[in-house]
Amino acid sequence: MNLVPDAGRRPAALSILALTVAAWMAVPLRLLIPGSELDLGFTTNNAVFVVENAAMAGTVLLAVGSAALRARRLLIAAAVVLGAHLLLQVGTAVVQLVLGARPDLLLGTLSEILVLGVVAAGVLLALFLRDPRTARRAGVVVTLVGAVIHTLWTSVLLPAVSMLSYGGVLPGMIGSLLVSAVLGLLVVAAAVLCGWASSVTRRIGALLAAVVAVLGVLAAANSFGMFGVGYPVVQILQGLLMLSVVPFAVVAARRPAVAVTPDPATVKA
Repeated sequence: MNLVPDAGRRPAALSILALTVAAWMAVPLRLLIPGSELDLGFTTNNAVFVVENAAMAGTVLLAVGSAALRARRLLIAAAVVLGAHLLLQVGTAVVQLVLGARPDLLLGTLSEILVLGVVAAGVLLALFLRDPRTARRAGVVVTLVGAVIHTLWTSVLLPAVSMLSYGGVLPGMIGSLLVSAVLGLLVVAAAVLCGWASSVTRRIGALLAAVVAVLGVLAAANSFGMFGVGYPVVQILQGLLMLSVVPFAVVAARRPAVAVTPDPATVKA
């Protein structure tokens, strides 16, 4: 595996990990929703089912960011996480098929398996293709396809399909679902841009992460009293984690230029 020269690889990797952990905060947020007591039965409150679905966004971001950065250790870590997550989703699909889950729930699990398969293929392309630039581009394109499918499906299509079984989409919900999709796509873009070895892209990625983080903190401030105290506190922590992307990405943005700028003393007149 040949690497593209990038002196900002380490801080860029930290920015991607910060984005990933912030997205994985969706797991405790899901667990803190009032009235959602978890069990191990054949229900939508099954603990494994809840955790694996809430963690999907973080796993996809890890795949996208690692393909863009193309750092060996991060790619291997992403491959391991993707493999474990894929096994959980496949196991869930088998149980749903055998026990007869609702069609929309089974469809949701199958779509997640498709997404994990696509982004895993992108990570493997980035890891094993020999030419570094071809590997990075191929990996980013394939993982982005999976990330876009995941974001649009979970943010818009799946909720709409689920609401149809209860009589139709609720008035005003389409706008909220589209806003959720846009924010999800902004985070995906931030992961790609923070990983790409360019000063400009990493600064743009930092800006996108900051925008989503600030919006998340503002939303958390307005949710006090609605979901108790624990939920908004974790939501604020999630926003702060995403905001921590900014300094890492800014530092990484300064270093690629140093890595590729020739030393004036070695340039022929």
